[in-house]
Amino acid sequence: MLKKTSKCPICSQRLENNKKTTFNLNDTSVTDSRVTKKGTMIRRRRLCKCGNRFTTYEKVDKPQFNVIKSNGQIIPFNKDRVYNSIKTALNGCIDETKKTEEISEEICEKVQKLGEDAISTKKIGDLILKLLKEKDKIGYVRFYGVFKKVSDPKDYKKIVDTLH
Repeated sequence: MLKKTSKCPICSQRLENNKKTTFNLNDTSVTDSRVTKKGTMIRRRRLCKCGNRFTTYEKVDKPQFNVIKSNGQIIPFNKDRVYNSIKTALNGCIDETKKTEEISEEICEKVQKLGEDAISTKKIGDLILKLLKEKDKIGYVRFYGVFKKVSDPKDYKKIVDTLH
């Protein structure tokens, strides 16, 4: 009778059926470890006990934090809300999608770097305004009008005058 064999998922070494082996990263050794370009993951080159090499990527787990709304309500931070706010401000501009993704990612990174358990919507809005002012003036004026609840056209003229 023939014995069934299977291959190791990492090193493709043949394993006999009656040997129950489970893969464990502790059975490997790390030969090289580097942080990726963006600094969000660690790339490790590993050596399996049978001699074959493979790569693993370890993502840094970022803790969840909360947002304090102006009415005092506390809700979990939601990247999609930031993205949608910026998308609305940049609606119709050149490279809308690219700019929206770029700015929202930068805002999320800055909020993470603050290292606070909770952040106010005012602080997030100010970060968005600062980036929009640098990257898209029209988007800045639109977002400013909604964020600061501007209703008088004269106030819009003052905002535009500050950009020159």
